Amino acid sequence: MALQYLTDINLNKNELQNAVIQNLATAPGTPVEGQIYYDSTAGDKQLYFYNGSTWIAVSGDITEVTAGAGLTGGGNSGAVTLDIGAGTGITVNANDIAITNTGVTAAAYGSSTAIPVITVNAQGQITAASTAAISTDLTIAADSGTNDVVSIGTDTLTFAGTANEIETTVSNNQIQIGLPDDVTIGNDLTVLGDLQVTGTTTTNNVETVSTSNGVIFEGTVADANELTLIAGALTADRTVTLPDATGTVALTTDITGRVYATSIGDGAATSYTVTHNLNTRDVNVQLYDNSSYDTVYADVVRTSVNALTISFGAAPTSNDIRVLVSKIG
Repeated sequence: MALQYLTDINLNKNELQNAVIQNLATAPGTPVEGQIYYDSTAGDKQLYFYNGSTWIAVSGDITEVTAGAGLTGGGNSGAVTLDIGAGTGITVNANDIAITNTGVTAAAYGSSTAIPVITVNAQGQITAASTAAISTDLTIAADSGTNDVVSIGTDTLTFAGTANEIETTVSNNQIQIGLPDDVTIGNDLTVLGDLQVTGTTTTNNVETVSTSNGVIFEGTVADANELTLIAGALTADRTVTLPDATGTVALTTDITGRVYATSIGDGAATSYTVTHNLNTRDVNVQLYDNSSYDTVYADVVRTSVNALTISFGAAPTSNDIRVLVSKIG
């Protein structure tokens, strides 16, 4: 689905950045002069524009291909071939590709190591004429058994706790891990069963509160009257965002006289007056197509506190455009 603009868009000489031209496998039907698209088929991959009678490919020809170091060939027209030349250390024949050094001495690989030569055969197998030995052994050197320390090479394995999260103690050759009196939980916590907390609880970055009974708030006076905040039966994940503002939350029954909706279009006119009687120019206006239900865009002028003028580049069909007006503030 794409957003529909039923009027021209003027960028006032600003850049259109990171844009992608429409990708199609075939040219659009009934085009207009100046229309463009990108042919996405494997054998084409070109940009086209319509000149009023036919589609023309926009070619980006390379002016010249020049052979760099170790290559020969090149050209500035037709099919261009580049060949691997001398001095690259790469030899190509009918079956193999051989890679040798081009001036690196054996000392660079170790005094007793031969200079490697790598060959890739026609089957894609890679072989090396000589390689240096690589040790794959891992040695763990334990101590003499007189203490509780296990050493890995020259390093020591240590059990350490985290402040306000985990405590560790060592006694009688035992390592004990437990929780301190005041616990700080840094990541996720899963509690199986009831959790009772005595004292003040500060909770940051709450992800999920799962309860079918709701959350109960005591009022400003501790009495028998409470407020229960509970979600209804949900059929999908929902998000309710509280604004960054101070005020009173209004119920839907408190909100009246703030919206207006109507349908316009007669197949002839390109400009329409919509009277909403909301008594303000501070209104949001949204349009959508009554047939496809896609959002559309047109020129909107707030001509008075109670009316709008909506203009289109072409006349919409009968009652095809739905107008939604909502009061702000």
